[in-house]
Amino acid sequence: MLDIRLANPEDLPLLIQLYAEMDGDEPLSSDRAAQVFDEINQIPNYHIYLAFQDQEPVGTFTLLYAPTMMHRGYHKFAVLDSVTVTPKVRGKGIGSQMVKAALQLSAEVGCYKLMLSSNIRRDRAHKFYQELGFEQHGWSFKCVLNREQGMVNTERSRSVH
Repeated sequence: MLDIRLANPEDLPLLIQLYAEMDGDEPLSSDRAAQVFDEINQIPNYHIYLAFQDQEPVGTFTLLYAPTMMHRGYHKFAVLDSVTVTPKVRGKGIGSQMVKAALQLSAEVGCYKLMLSSNIRRDRAHKFYQELGFEQHGWSFKCVLNREQGMVNTERSRSVH
């Protein structure tokens, strides 16, 4: 069983490590991570969660809850992002438990759906989400921006929404 809690500023070194382990990327600097963490904390209903197993950190994910006027009545939807499991425990059900917790948290605050996006090349991730009840819905689009030059690169990829 996982213990899942909101991340706090003291967790920044742990978050930096988990995110760097995700795809083997260079970790964010402590200063940059603190800046981003502060920005996230200024956005209502946007949270970073940490997962622990036997008091050891094993993963993280973020959830954003947002209202929408697309349907009659008041509705919220959730966006799941940055699902990360430390390599030493991948394949042991940690990710499934975290996603199930995200689904439950989203339902508890009144969301009618939870969406996520996954890189089109991540076939294993797609299978993982489908096994948890997600279905592919539509397309995900992105446009990479550069502050000095405006739009510099566009990609179209399949989405898991």
